[in-house]
Amino acid sequence: MATLAIHNHETPLDLVARNLKSDRASQRCGALRDIGRMGHRISRRDMDQTVVPMLGDSDSAVQEHALLALSQMGEKSQAFAQMVAAKLEQSRAKQVKRAAMLALGSMGPAAVTHAGSVQALLRERDLDLVVDACTALGKMQATQAADEVAATLTSPDTDVVFAACMSLSEMDSHQQEIGNLLKHSNARIKSAAVNALKGMSGSERYSSDVVSLLGDKDSYVRLGAADFTCRLGAKAADMVVPIGKFLSDSDPGVVAAAAAALGGIGEAAASQIPALEQALRNPGEDSSTLPLTVAGISPKLASLLRKPACAAANALSNMGTAGATSAPRLVECLNSKDWEVRVAGLHALSKMASASARYEYHVVDLLRDEIPPVAAAACLAAGEIAATGAANSSTARAVAELLEHPHPTVRARAVQSLSKMGDEAHAHIETFVSLFGDRAWNVQAEAIRAVAKCGELGQMFAPDVCRMTYQGLTPEVQVAACEALARMGTRGASFREEVQQLENEQVEQVVKDAARKALGFFERAASSALTDKVPALTEEPLEEE
Repeated sequence: MATLAIHNHETPLDLVARNLKSDRASQRCGALRDIGRMGHRISRRDMDQTVVPMLGDSDSAVQEHALLALSQMGEKSQAFAQMVAAKLEQSRAKQVKRAAMLALGSMGPAAVTHAGSVQALLRERDLDLVVDACTALGKMQATQAADEVAATLTSPDTDVVFAACMSLSEMDSHQQEIGNLLKHSNARIKSAAVNALKGMSGSERYSSDVVSLLGDKDSYVRLGAADFTCRLGAKAADMVVPIGKFLSDSDPGVVAAAAAALGGIGEAAASQIPALEQALRNPGEDSSTLPLTVAGISPKLASLLRKPACAAANALSNMGTAGATSAPRLVECLNSKDWEVRVAGLHALSKMASASARYEYHVVDLLRDEIPPVAAAACLAAGEIAATGAANSSTARAVAELLEHPHPTVRARAVQSLSKMGDEAHAHIETFVSLFGDRAWNVQAEAIRAVAKCGELGQMFAPDVCRMTYQGLTPEVQVAACEALARMGTRGASFREEVQQLENEQVEQVVKDAARKALGFFERAASSALTDKVPALTEEPLEEE
């Protein structure tokens, strides 16, 4: 019985750590993998007792997995940078060296004093080690190694060039050398260059070269160019006309990339609205990335990066009042046989809610669409239209019917939509509270937010919200509960002790941060209440009624 009691008090880490004493290297590696998955939940003391001793294991595979575990520990691993650097220098095993560089890179600038150990590997014949060295130096922001990293840009190996570009981007160094690669014959290198430049200072001077890549034959080069332009935003206004010329291209991938770029520029690209309205009728799709998606190598691209109609709808919605004049054209998208185009049209209309209010009945029709993403997008659009002051009971009833939809995203969007409908939401507040027990975390989070938006009526359910700070399915739900309590004024502040206890619990850091922020709101609310109710000594006494 005594032994059973001890085991019942063991933590998950204790159970996993038993395998670190196994005679089998595979079991020790497995235990280290499990510890690595625990990541930020592992304390510095736990690391000292479990992971660190394994760095001296007789089996190189175990050493490798110990280093990989350290790479997942966040800032706490920084205290072991010296040990990791020593392992990098002393070990002859390739997999140990690679894992050590990954660990040092994960420590970021805090490990930059050990950059010399990594930099030495830039001269290795094994290109895998060169790639890892470039990557680690970039994450460490080891600018003292920038010249030597830049020298690898001339490597015939595309993996090395790619890693060097990304490394120099993080160091914000050698922009000119990277800019020269925009005209390289290899598509992967062009893609690396454009993606590296978009995060670097002074990158706008390469905008004309990047814009020409919107018409590149390679989809990833085009997408990199579109993203580059979106990041520049209004700074790329001078490029609007050259970009607009691509909207008439025969390749749907080129049209989609150009429309996406114009959407990123925003209102400064309003001159291209007529051409974008034409693109709304383009039924094409870029399928060049489909083989990689089917093979599981890369995720499926968002529809606005594949389909001209979707990209054009998004672009028009980003053009302010000028784009709102295209609402009638966007409504036509709601009749498309392509469900992704219907979704894009609804999302666009939700961003121009005032102009879309007259088409509310078209939106309500799609609440019954058999494709869940369409129904969810219709909920969002209906809520945004209602938020402009156009809420009505019939729309609210139609949205409320979806609170029991089998798809969680639809339920979550239905809750979110109703929460924007003012008094119409109050009739459903008990349903919102019942959804605190939903099996989907996003539904729980939206239900909590909806209750908080119901004012004094919602404050009556503060105890239920407080329970979700502990019982929420995920950290996102717990954060939503903390934020909701902060919005509930003195009712929420009455649960100060429960929220304060979260700072000492084994919860994710984001939850602790949300709890700390909520406590700050409580303190300000309390001081404000005192200021409101207690007259200052220098003021005249209040007159009796």
